[in-house]
Amino acid sequence: MEQLGGQLKGIYRDILKDGRGHILSDSGWSSNTIVHRCRILLAGFIKGDASGGIHHLSFGMGRDSWDHDGPPPPDPSATDLIAPYPRPMPLDTLGLTYLDDDNNEVSTPTSRLQITAILEPGYPDPTTPAATYPLREFGLFGTFDGAYFMINSIRHPVIHKDASATLIRKIRLHF
Repeated sequence: MEQLGGQLKGIYRDILKDGRGHILSDSGWSSNTIVHRCRILLAGFIKGDASGGIHHLSFGMGRDSWDHDGPPPPDPSATDLIAPYPRPMPLDTLGLTYLDDDNNEVSTPTSRLQITAILEPGYPDPTTPAATYPLREFGLFGTFDGAYFMINSIRHPVIHKDASATLIRKIRLHF
């Protein structure tokens, strides 16, 4: 069983598959940053204000310079991605499940939530002339009083996703 010290914590894993379904890469589990505005969403929910929970998953190119210098550490005060793709993945395209202490899916609420996003072939649209879309950042967003609030921030080495590839991103949030 993972021990996370009783604090808000996030981890993620990326699995990239080619057009035939063969695994090209598997990042393994890595930490991500729960940003300050997530705590505002949670406080609004507990108070009963207009906190709408998860709304979408956004991803982006980040900056080309990160390929040479490495991505900068996530900023806990971030409110958006550096270079987001214009069409985020809405909530109804994401898989959300509760996990028990051994990371098994369960039907009743727990303090662990897993979000699964599957970026199918052709999504996002490849940029030209590379015929790939360079992914360097992801962020989960919720709503509060009609505005988008970032929940977590992930910056990572570039993933060149071509039009035939599928990327499976799993995010686990521990409350």
